[in-house]
Amino acid sequence: TINKRGLKMLAKNLFERNDRVCGPHAHTFAEDVMIADCFRANNVFAHDTRDEFGSERYMPFKPGHHLTYQAPKNPDNDWYSKYMKPFNLNFGLDHCSKYSVAFHYVEPKEMKRFYSIVHGLCS
Repeated sequence: TINKRGLKMLAKNLFERNDRVCGPHAHTFAEDVMIADCFRANNVFAHDTRDEFGSERYMPFKPGHHLTYQAPKNPDNDWYSKYMKPFNLNFGLDHCSKYSVAFHYVEPKEMKRFYSIVHGLCS
């Protein structure tokens, strides 16, 4: 989630920086990573968005992937494990927050079904 001040800073720096950090013309699937890099380059740092139980609210994968994810034996070989290293990562049903905000790669029909499951609307 980006507030108005952060969005203005991002827009300004996308066009004023001469380096590749903010990359306004880059072609990549990792736009969220590039935005985070641009913020860090401008001394704006993210805060922990997990809920009070340490469960994730923003997920980079589909729900099923997060529910079955296990850290590899060598976490340095996995970008997600490296990214989550500073946090105490929950696994299984404790990984995804009941108050999840976003999942990547989820089709609208899947999201409606997942919402129904999470909020007890299925019989």
